[in-house]
Amino acid sequence: MREIKSFIKSANFSELEKAAELINEAIESQREQQQVKEEVLALIKEKGLTLDDLVSGAPVDKRAKVKPKYRIEKDGQVFEWTGRGKTPKAFSGVNLDDYTV
Repeated sequence: MREIKSFIKSANFSELEKAAELINEAIESQREQQQVKEEVLALIKEKGLTLDDLVSGAPVDKRAKVKPKYRIEKDGQVFEWTGRGKTPKAFSGVNLDDYTV
């Protein structure tokens, strides 16, 4: 809000008109979006559905989570690494065989 107040004090008439036009467009856009959201929610309720019904059909990431292969404790923190990708800083310069899980 400070930036807006500062702009208002320093702007000339044409800049203020342009700013008012942009603000009015943003307000109208927000109003339209709110109306559409209300229409969609009303339609969902009318059909007897919930938002959970719509979200539950979303695709799930089926990739298996990789278990950590190495674990090290430094400065009171535990760092784990799967052995894939770039070597974390905590594991640089150490013998990985000593930290195998």
